[in-house]
Amino acid sequence: MRLLWGFIHVLCALLAAVGTVFLVVGLKEVWRASRTRRWPTAPGKVISTEELQHLRKVPSEEGGGTRLLYEALVHYEYTVGRVLIGSTRVRVSPTATGSEARSQAVLARYPPGQELRVFYNPGDPTESVLEPGAHPLDFLRAGVGGALLFMAVAAQFVVRWFSARL
Repeated sequence: MRLLWGFIHVLCALLAAVGTVFLVVGLKEVWRASRTRRWPTAPGKVISTEELQHLRKVPSEEGGGTRLLYEALVHYEYTVGRVLIGSTRVRVSPTATGSEARSQAVLARYPPGQELRVFYNPGDPTESVLEPGAHPLDFLRAGVGGALLFMAVAAQFVVRWFSARL
């Protein structure tokens, strides 16, 4: 019986470690994305748009095979000082999605020729985004990490409760 409880404790520790890593990385991404709201802006113009399709392998644990992802690329140029810079980054987080409709919605917001405000990193003006701030999907990794960490802690309490009654 002690071996079983020991195994459960090790399993909970691993779950807590993975959850902590996901939580820290997720919060770091959210912080990085939210920081873009304070970046200065520069005038820009959409040059062209396109939708890329990627085939991604799905791990065998998730059923295997491949999955089609859609990515909206918005080619735009902006000027910082006297330097013309080009980019395709819409936001800090990746824009690849399994929904063609979401990808098309991004492309519809940025028709070629449209004048816009580009948010750029003052420390590295070549880093820019069109949609600053954290978006709902940016919180996903942090949420998964928090959930894993909660499950690990809750499982420890359940194990202690059961072991006290045996």
